[in-house]
Amino acid sequence: MSQLLARNQRLGPYRILQKIGSGGFGAVYKAEDTRNGASVALKIPHHQDRGPEYLTHEPSVLSKLDHPNIVRFIEATRVDDLFFFVMEFIDGESLSNRLDRDRQIPWQEAADIIRQVAEAVGFAHRMKVLHRDLRPANILIRDDGIVKVTDFGIAKALVDTEYAHTIIGSPPYMAPEQLEGRATFASDLYSLGVIFYEAVTGMLPYYDVNFASLRQKILTGKCPTPQQLNPEVPLAISQFIMRAMHRFRDQRFQNAEEFLQGLHMAVSGSGARQKAAEQLPRSHARVRTPSRRSCWNCFRPVHPRAKICPACGEHLM
Repeated sequence: MSQLLARNQRLGPYRILQKIGSGGFGAVYKAEDTRNGASVALKIPHHQDRGPEYLTHEPSVLSKLDHPNIVRFIEATRVDDLFFFVMEFIDGESLSNRLDRDRQIPWQEAADIIRQVAEAVGFAHRMKVLHRDLRPANILIRDDGIVKVTDFGIAKALVDTEYAHTIIGSPPYMAPEQLEGRATFASDLYSLGVIFYEAVTGMLPYYDVNFASLRQKILTGKCPTPQQLNPEVPLAISQFIMRAMHRFRDQRFQNAEEFLQGLHMAVSGSGARQKAAEQLPRSHARVRTPSRRSCWNCFRPVHPRAKICPACGEHLM
């Protein structure tokens, strides 16, 4: 049952200031720690009558994840039979809110956000924690540009198993194998690719209000490249995103270190080419060059008007 807390209501040392949001697991409030005046976030589960394993799952996961790009866990406690846990308060906005407002963001800024999230995800993976619900709403951006990953409510510890077998997550961001109950650490990296795609294009690669149709689109793995939707996205960045979202897991980045290395190379190459283009004489800069296009499946260059990739035989968008 949902809990409704009033402004200035006290829960032990915490004074409620305002409600921040609500999700499937619980509601989040901004509060003041009256002992030191610090702002904190309180997460209060909706279903207080469920067992301790349900209530303490997320705080137990967060308590193990001490990383600059993961929301810091403070404590879990119970006051007047109300269970809640306390986290650092992030003074900023979610990536979801940013995209709602601006639709898309410059690729350089998006790459930096994705880099910070990948650092957090890599640390979580080294601690054997699979997030399973990476999406813009769970990525918080502080006013100083520091990115924080939050909401580990459906995270899964992969200690004695290679896969998380429950089909759970946010469907547009779920990897093909996650939709089939075989989520791995590579599935989180797929979600990062989808987020990157959405951030630079303002669109999801696959979307349908019907889950079965959406699932089929994701399993098929055919969508326009980011560069096709936004010509400002460099080819190397577009190819990086498409590899991160490849329908076949063994064709993607297998771990966060590999993902970050690929991102660094894509950003470095794109930045160097952009700088060189900006330094060209004005008359040269206006010379038109043939448009470049790559196969969505094997990433090899193809003719702009080609219907089939000569390298792998896939039909092109």
